[in-house]
Parts: sequence; C-alpha cells; structure tokens
Amino acid sequence: MSSRFGICVGDAVEWFDALDTGSQTYRAGRSLVETTHRLDGFDVVQRDVTDGLAHTTAFELGDGAPEDIELAGFVEISPEGRDGRVGQLVHDDAVEVYHNREHDYLGTSTEFVECTPQVLERFDEILAAESRSFPEFGASEEYEESRLTGGVGVRVAFEDGETSLVTLLSDIETQSRSDALSAVATRTRRPNSDSAALLATARQDGQYPTVTDRLVATDLSVLELLSAPTGARIAGPDFDPFYQYSGGYGYTWFRDDGEVSTFLLEADESLGFDAAEAHRQSAEFYLRTQLPDGRWPHRVWPMNGRLAPGWANGHIEGTETQYQADQTASVLVFLAEYLSAHRQSLRNVTVEAIESALQSGVDGLDSSLEDDCFPTVCENAWENTNGRFTHTAAKFVQAYSTIAAVTCDATTRERAATRATQVFDALDMAWVPDEGIYALRLDDGDGDLDDRVDSTTFSLVDAYLAYRDIEDIGDTRLRRLERHLHTAFSRLWKETDDISGLTRFEDDTWRRRGQGSEKVWTVSTGWGAYAAEKSIRLFSSTDEYDPEKWADRLFDEIDLDGSLCLPSGYLPEQFFDTGAPDSATPLGWSHAIRLATHASRVTRGTCTE
Repeated sequence: MSSRFGICVGDAVEWFDALDTGSQTYRAGRSLVETTHRLDGFDVVQRDVTDGLAHTTAFELGDGAPEDIELAGFVEISPEGRDGRVGQLVHDDAVEVYHNREHDYLGTSTEFVECTPQVLERFDEILAAESRSFPEFGASEEYEESRLTGGVGVRVAFEDGETSLVTLLSDIETQSRSDALSAVATRTRRPNSDSAALLATARQDGQYPTVTDRLVATDLSVLELLSAPTGARIAGPDFDPFYQYSGGYGYTWFRDDGEVSTFLLEADESLGFDAAEAHRQSAEFYLRTQLPDGRWPHRVWPMNGRLAPGWANGHIEGTETQYQADQTASVLVFLAEYLSAHRQSLRNVTVEAIESALQSGVDGLDSSLEDDCFPTVCENAWENTNGRFTHTAAKFVQAYSTIAAVTCDATTRERAATRATQVFDALDMAWVPDEGIYALRLDDGDGDLDDRVDSTTFSLVDAYLAYRDIEDIGDTRLRRLERHLHTAFSRLWKETDDISGLTRFEDDTWRRRGQGSEKVWTVSTGWGAYAAEKSIRLFSSTDEYDPEKWADRLFDEIDLDGSLCLPSGYLPEQFFDTGAPDSATPLGWSHAIRLATHASRVTRGTCTE
C-alpha cells in the first residue's frame, strides 16, 4: 500500500512530497511517527500509527490555515501484492479493494468530499514521453475499468482542523465484509480529537515501552518493524520491486535472522530490556523450519515458514554447491546460546526440542565438511560467488563450540567439541602469511588462496571466543587474528568528504552506478565495530593493533550522529561515496549489530578480561 497526501484550496493542490521543508520524529515510545509539513503561512502535522492490521493517518491543521481547505490524497492498495486486476467497491463511507482472500478497506473520520477510483497507467502510457500524475479527480468515464483498480483519489473535509484516514487489511475467510466495514467505522468514529485518540492508541503499542535510550529504542523499533507475527524477520523493505539488482529483501534468510536473534539475545542480557518473547518466537520458528537433515532452507516466508523463492537450495535438490552453509551455523549458534541463557525458565519439552535440533544440526554441519575438515564448496554470505570460505569455517567453529559448551547430551557434546577443534585447525589453510590475513576463500579459481580482504572474516572473533570456552587457542593463532584484524580494518577503511566506513570486500563491483571503487556498507562497518569491541576480550592495545581505537572509530560512523546513519536513526545497507544511501533501508542486520555493539560498549568496563 502506498500513498501521497497534500492540501487542496479551491482547485489548487499542494502535495507534501513536493515541499522542501518539514521534519519527522517519533512519539509515544516510537510507535507513532509525527511529520510536520511546513506550508506558506501554516503547518500541517501528520501522525501515523499502526495497530495490528489497521493503520491510521491523522492530520491536524496549524494556526493560519485557510477556512476552505481540504485534504487531498491518492492511495494505491495492492491486496496480495497485486498491482492490477484487483476489484474495487465504493461503499457509502468506505472503499474496499480486493483480490482473492485479502480485502483491504479505506475510511475517513470526516466526510469524503470526493472519492474517485483511479485507473492506473496502462502499458503504452508507461512508455509514453509524458507521465501521468495521480490522482486525477473527476468521475471516471470507464466504470468497468474503475472497478478493476487499486488506485483511489480522495478529497476529505477537515472538521475542527482535523481529519483521519484508516486503512484495514483483512482476510475474507476470517473477517466478513460487514465485520470489516464495522471495524473501519469504529476506528473512524470521531472522538473529541483525532490526534488525541491516535496518541492513546499509540501508547498501547510497541514491545519495549520502558526503553528510553534513543539508539536502543531505534534499533528495537526496526527489528519489531521487520518482524512477522511468527517472530521471523524480513531482511529489509524491498527497494527493487522488479528485482533488477537483487533477489528481493522481503523474505526471512536464516543467516540474517539467526544473526539478528543472537545479537538481540546478547544485547538483552547486557541491557535488560526484556525481549524474552522475541527470543521464544525465534527459537520456535527455527525448530519448526529445520529440515530433516538438520539444516535450514535458503529463505522462507516469514508469516508461515514455508519455502520462499530462492536460488540456494541445492542441499534440498541434492547438491551442496548452491547452498549457503553458514546459514545453518548461524541458527545453531542462536539456539545453543538461547538454551544456555534461558534453560531454567524453559519447559522441559522446549529444552528437549532444542537439544534434539542441536544434535540434528551437528549432523547437518558434518555433511558440509570435506575430508580436510574445512567446509565444502558452497555459496558465500554475500550470495555472489561459490568457494570454500573462511567465514563459513569460522561460523562452523562458533556453532560447534557453542553446542559443545551447552548441550547436556554427552555424545553430542563430544562430537561437537571434536569437530570444533578439527575445523579450527583447518583454518590454518586459509592463513596468508605474506599478507597477514585470513583469505576470503581457499581457491581463487586459479588454484591459489583468494587473498582479498572480506569483512565476513570478522566472524573469526566470535569463533575464537567460542572456541576458547572449550579449548586453548594458542599464542600463534591469537597473533594471527590480531594481525588479520589490523590489516583488514586498514585495507577496507574508506573515507570520502561525506562518509567513512568499511567496504564489503576488496574489488566489490556490485551496483557502483559509475562510482570508481567499492561502496561502504553499514553491515561491514557495524560488523567491524562489533568485532573490534569483542576482540578487547582477546587482546590488549598495542602499537600494531588497538582494538578500543578501532571499536570507537567504527562505531562512531554507525552511531546516531555518524556519517552512515540517517536523521531518522535508520541504517541503509550501503552508501555511495557522495553520501547518498542505497539499497534496503532500514536493514535489520545492521541495526542488530549496532544494538549488540552498543550493549557491549556500555558494559565494557565490566566485561573486559
């Protein structure tokens, strides 16, 4: 569903999206978004809040507004994601747009001055030199076409300087038309003040009403925003509806979601904002979606866990190459850490289910190992190449080690510990002594180590820390990691007049749009800040590598006033050198990393060893 609004005086419409001035902020514990539109001589305050499957947008006129002013709007409703060939019913006081099961409704708290179905652009009109602008007020000459569109143009009266629009999503199999229309009528029935009613609704919303720290509240709000009722999260809002540059973001990846769940668990343990329900939902979702071989699919629909369109389900088809083995490891790390942190409060049946999933998960990891105990050829975390990756091996070490440290089953514990040591030893194959780094992958295609620096190798810090809980690391390998971090941070660091941060990996060519070098990624910068912060537990500051300095430097860029953070507090996935954000915004993975890093920084004085 998309919309644009403005004000109408006489026949003239001034659209809010064309204004150069305005501001936006959160209210009511971040569950309400307040936008101030500054027009010539007066302001219009817009307040948006979502309550379940209903969304309310309230407008309040400021002093100086003309008496004959109306709200103008265009709403495009897409039930079941359909842009065309949907049905529209114009009721006396509401509009209904439907496809199959999903029926969506639009109503107002004041009078519809005009409500006109909008026949959207046809194919030849899309290709025409002159584009159409919506809405186009006035009765449509094509009744049939006007009832097969999701576009609605409205002019709405203000009463006492206020009006509200309500949209409601419904399932016709569980909510009848009459019940849905009644629900819309209830929500649009005017109290003394539209804005006061909206604020009252907003204050009841939000999972973390007691959180006052703005950064923590922002990151928690983003994770809540991206979550389905199952607790599973999409990676981020889709920025590329025609999939020209990506495979879409509106799905649950088990890597992203597993990492987000672990970061959230870690931050909750440090800051105590009580995310127990989110942790429980994540664990149940992973238990429900684990495959019989102990692994997880590429990506699924967050609302039900069913297999979603993807390209890395080779392990389901019977081949390992088109499979992202690190995803399974990420989920297993969360399940093991969740069991460790909450075992005493979990029901026995849940503990047994997690233990069983961990046992099966060890089998799944084992099936992805070669005889040399390094993970087999598979797809990488960035989903752009195949190989035997250091990052995959690091996640395997972390998963095996964490399982070995928490499981009660002696056989599983011993198997996991043995595998952790074997894969940890196998990481020696990825060491590039002349460069002082761990390679991106074992084979660059010509039989040599791929000695580019890749930010996914920051996962080695968590691997080392997890392994240290079950075995001795050894000074030689500690020095290697120390040198790797110093070299990787230095080589990936990028600074322009507008932004600073870390690139994803060396020679990254994705979506440069004419830019001559790699883009800066918030995931990589946040991952670097997190790795540097956690590495304080392994290293003291030296002339060669100062973990506190790097942790501070990198975190500054993703902090609320950092060069990679938007005024809203949101972290886009990437930035061009000009400071222009790119790709999905907000990206859940980046926000979860920032949250966990912030939590670690807050407790740095007590957790440093």
